[in-house]
Amino acid sequence: MAAKKKKKRTGPYDEDIIVGLDVGTTKICVIVARIKDENNIDILGIGKAPSFGLHRGIVVNPNKTTQSIRAALEEAELNSGVSINSVSVGIAGHYIRCIQSSSIIGINNTDRIIQEEDIARLIEQAKIMKMPSDTTIIDVIPQEYIIDGKDGIFETPVGMFGIKLEAKVNIITGLVSSIDDLSKCVTICDVDIDDIVLEPIASSHSVLDETEKKVGVAMIDIGGGTSDIAVFKKGVLKYTAGIGIAGNLVTNDIVEALGISEAEAERIKREYGYAMVSEILNDEEITVESIKGKIPKRTSKSILARIIQARMQDIFELSAIEIQNSQIAKELHAGVVITGGGSLIKGTKELAEEILGMEVNLGIPTGLKGGLIKEVENPIFATGVGLVLHRLKTMNDITKFSEIKKNRKRKSLTVSGIFSKIQQWF
Repeated sequence: MAAKKKKKRTGPYDEDIIVGLDVGTTKICVIVARIKDENNIDILGIGKAPSFGLHRGIVVNPNKTTQSIRAALEEAELNSGVSINSVSVGIAGHYIRCIQSSSIIGINNTDRIIQEEDIARLIEQAKIMKMPSDTTIIDVIPQEYIIDGKDGIFETPVGMFGIKLEAKVNIITGLVSSIDDLSKCVTICDVDIDDIVLEPIASSHSVLDETEKKVGVAMIDIGGGTSDIAVFKKGVLKYTAGIGIAGNLVTNDIVEALGISEAEAERIKREYGYAMVSEILNDEEITVESIKGKIPKRTSKSILARIIQARMQDIFELSAIEIQNSQIAKELHAGVVITGGGSLIKGTKELAEEILGMEVNLGIPTGLKGGLIKEVENPIFATGVGLVLHRLKTMNDITKFSEIKKNRKRKSLTVSGIFSKIQQWF
């Protein structure tokens, strides 16, 4: 039976409201926030719903995905008292690629001072490259700027003098069909899309601080369908990749090994699961429900842990390979931060440290000062909160750009006024 189409949202539009929509393989998460000032937000409401119709971050059943998104949006509206009109959407998956490239432009301003418009032109120049017809650019992330041959410029060079401006960039690409399918599922729910953001970038805004990004850190976001790796150095994203092994496969292994339902496997994974057998202090027996009301089964924590550990090892071994592919694995002085729902299994941090050979910390959303702070201090909300913070930063950048243009216009008018007065004097 087809789902009843929801009526168009008619609530008042509030420019101070930001909404993050995390469309995961196992859950949909919506975070509603209000802007307090350019650095702070209040979390007003949370919406969660089981996710159906996705496989490893890719939409395979649009109808089910749309219903899941709509359920989460409605719960978020109810909890926040806000009518949601637009959202920032997170996107992930093992089809995401990171390509290193470069671009170069000439500065044609009369005063040779680099302006915001020049940076925008430089980024557009970087996008001109040959790609497969099924691939599109999600984001362009500058790594380093070079002015007239002078390199080592990692901050935006606006206001500096130059004739030739170059940039080394990382271009993030994804499949056109996957992005379009997800976008359609969102817009069918009668909301506009403010931005589409790579989920590892979004999560980094909520669980990493600027110092970690500067000295070097790797983040592993273990979701339901995919595990996403992002490597930061000197304050920018240096490398990103996705692997198709995550929490869902751990649950499936428990289902097959113990012959129980998926719901029961998920329950015992959360309540009794360990990612490392050696971390179990009291190896007691646990009772699990059999399929179709048969006699309950009994197993032990150590047996369950062996099942979980085998798959979690795969995740961290593949993550280690991707971190090495970044070519700066030895420069990650802040170690590794793990986040996402899959990071909550007891012993995950210890297993990660053993396999990756570096310090590992658990990443939870931090830096929030108002609203439902305690409610979102959990790795499962890392992407949702990060989407809101990323949107806030984007809005601030746009505002600053507008102010710069206004100031330039005022300055131009003032200069014109001075010359007019000089002419009158003569």
